[in-house]
Amino acid sequence: MLVWHEIVNDTVAGEPLAVTYCPLTGTVIGFSSPPGMPELTFGTTGKLVNSNLLMYDRQTGSEWPQLLGTAISGPLKGQRLDTVPLVWSTWKDWRAAHPDTHVLSTDTGALRNYGSDPYGSYTPQSGYYVEGGPFFPVLAVNDRFPDKEVVIGVRAGEQRLAIHKDLVRKAKTVRATVGGTEVVARWDDQLDTARVFQRVGDQWQPLCSIIGALEEAVASRTPRVSGP
Repeated sequence: MLVWHEIVNDTVAGEPLAVTYCPLTGTVIGFSSPPGMPELTFGTTGKLVNSNLLMYDRQTGSEWPQLLGTAISGPLKGQRLDTVPLVWSTWKDWRAAHPDTHVLSTDTGALRNYGSDPYGSYTPQSGYYVEGGPFFPVLAVNDRFPDKEVVIGVRAGEQRLAIHKDLVRKAKTVRATVGGTEVVARWDDQLDTARVFQRVGDQWQPLCSIIGALEEAVASRTPRVSGP
């Protein structure tokens, strides 16, 4: 459904939540408005920034690149949205672990074939998701990995880190320090996915991460990274 619509505005446990997905960069991010900012709902502008979905909020008309989560135009220019931890998994694995989960209805009123993906398939991967370069130009290109390698994008303060998803799959645990914050990426065998946590005092808490980002879309620096 998100391949076709890209944004879902919902309310979960009484709190507004926008779940966003950009098929061109393979990125899924959950957003909420930070304290002091009005509750926002989002739509798609039909435009891109660095091959990434450019959203707008319906309350002020400000425009927000999905990967940045920061308004680049309009009355809220410079404001940053809060992010909400999400888990990238298959419906089969998630349903087995959480059988009472509510799922968004496909009865949207839109004439869409939700059983098809115009870009290819994620399971098994095919089409745009594994072949060729990006459809649209990007500002920077890095040749350390093939274009469609999947990474986990981590943000702590103003620092960024991209962790290769297959590294977490093989090592099971990858530790790093990002912006002075200890983070750990762990492989979840039950959900067949990577999950990222940050140290807060003596506890590990879920850290908002960008799962499924294509390599070109993540501006990464080189904080310290180690294995298990």
